[in-house]
Amino acid sequence: MFKFKSIQAKLFISYSSLIVIILIGLGISFYVFTANTLKKQAAESHQQLSLNLSDTLDSQFKYMDSIAERVISAEPVKQLFFSKSADRDITVLHNKWDITSMLFSITGIPLQFFQMNLFAQDGHFVKFGKEYDVQDLDPAIIQSKTWIDPVLQLDGRRSISIPRPNDWDASGTLIISLSRAFSEVFGAKVDSIVEIQQEYKEFANLIERAVNQDRSQSSLNTNVYIYNSDGFLVYPYQPEDEKLVELSAFYWDSIQLRSDAEQTFSVKNRYNHETDSVSFTKSEFSGWTVTLVQSEASLLQPVVNFRSKMLFLGVMILLITMIVTFFVSKGLTLPIKRIRKSIKALSLETLEPKLSQNVSLNELEELNQSFLDMCNRLKISLEEVVSAKSHEIQARLFALQAQMNPHFLYNTLAIISIKAENQNQDDIVEMCHNLSEMLRYIAVEGSKPVTIEREIDYTLKYLELMKIRYMNHFDYDIDIPAEMNEIPVPRLLIQPIVENCFKHGFTQKPPWSISVKGEYSEQSWKVTIRDNGVGFDPHTINRIMSNVNGQSVKYGDDSELLNNIGLSNIYYRLKLLYDHHVVFEVSNAPGNGAMIIIGGKRLDEGMMK
Repeated sequence: MFKFKSIQAKLFISYSSLIVIILIGLGISFYVFTANTLKKQAAESHQQLSLNLSDTLDSQFKYMDSIAERVISAEPVKQLFFSKSADRDITVLHNKWDITSMLFSITGIPLQFFQMNLFAQDGHFVKFGKEYDVQDLDPAIIQSKTWIDPVLQLDGRRSISIPRPNDWDASGTLIISLSRAFSEVFGAKVDSIVEIQQEYKEFANLIERAVNQDRSQSSLNTNVYIYNSDGFLVYPYQPEDEKLVELSAFYWDSIQLRSDAEQTFSVKNRYNHETDSVSFTKSEFSGWTVTLVQSEASLLQPVVNFRSKMLFLGVMILLITMIVTFFVSKGLTLPIKRIRKSIKALSLETLEPKLSQNVSLNELEELNQSFLDMCNRLKISLEEVVSAKSHEIQARLFALQAQMNPHFLYNTLAIISIKAENQNQDDIVEMCHNLSEMLRYIAVEGSKPVTIEREIDYTLKYLELMKIRYMNHFDYDIDIPAEMNEIPVPRLLIQPIVENCFKHGFTQKPPWSISVKGEYSEQSWKVTIRDNGVGFDPHTINRIMSNVNGQSVKYGDDSELLNNIGLSNIYYRLKLLYDHHVVFEVSNAPGNGAMIIIGGKRLDEGMMK
């Protein structure tokens, strides 16, 4: 019978586990190496493809832009376009012939664009390309086109439109245009536009040819998204597909988080929760961003198929190896089993001792198990002690923060505030508000740290209450750098120190003053609380510092030193958060008064407990 505690079982399990670990390690290493190699190659290929697509589109736009620049730079064309005559019909016929001939001399044949339009705000219109005509339109028709004013405001700089139906014919041909505004005389206000149109399908064909060629080489399904500078999806142009619009917006938002002009990164698709590889290139000329998206799952599909085959082969090899290991271990342990059987067969009748049935096969294992049991018992006992001490500390923190029924106090303060407001007692209303906020801050359950900003806000409300109580007998100054606002500290850290200034420091005649100043550096932070009171006597300072600097932490009440919430209590709670990196100093300020400094290490140092 196969026993798991036997030497045979241990040999079998040990060698089988070793083989399994080696096979799994080799498989994971191969998979990770192959996957990273494929990702790197795909990223490089996609980045190059996005760059090539961007260059191809820029070449098309640069050609259209060069045509537009040559047209508005040709003085004869401008003279013909802006010419006026009483015999309008004859002039139009001459203009149509002359300007068409001149435009042919500029563009050459064959035309590599869909349509060129020159028009002024007064309605004068010239068509060249798919249609040839010179006519006068109603100026209201031109003014009704929403894209014209933005082009005029660019004052001659190029403007590339989003895909839109052609505005100047009824065919509704989807086009992309490059436009520049110009004027009759250089330096005058621009009031005319040259528009170079290209059919949208020409751009789509350029993109699809490049992508199809990449797919034929890599056998990967790559999706292409092209955006203009405002994030509008130029390709694929399917405005009625809401899912496509939302998905493209998700990729655009991910790209906006990157500052580079071209980059490859991975992002988790929030629609199918798969990881996608995204490569993009931003064009400085057109402002368009060419984006290629590839699912990493489809990218790694060949590796997954190969992994499945290797896994099946590995399982078969493992089964064969385990069978061989079983018989080898059985042969090695057979003599030991025979000796054990002989010992068990001994009896008093044969003058041979009979071993107890409780005797284990391996005494060392019994000893080891006993040691492990002892360690487990010690661990359980230690955890119980630590848990008890932790509960004790938590109980003390809760006792500090929940000493009264909040609902009763809130309701009472609300009634007092309403009565004071009815009597126009603004000071009492403000006191009730501040006290209510302080009680709400204290009564929050739990002992999680708060930010210095919240602790200072609580202290400020307390000082405002004291300001009303003592009128103009004291003033205060709080200076905490904004960088310290998010530093975590224990609740009720600063206000109790300020409160002790009134209870123990201000025994002399006013005026009194309190200063709370924060300091922040690359290594640490600290807050200094100082008053102009009578200060500490040396004996009290020595007793406090010897208590907090002792080797053992005493969580008892130190009301003997400072009544209610003592300085030692504040030190212990700060130490729970910052461990041995805590800063705590008690001394008398130069001149007069007491000074207490608290602080700790910066959180980004990774030292907080």
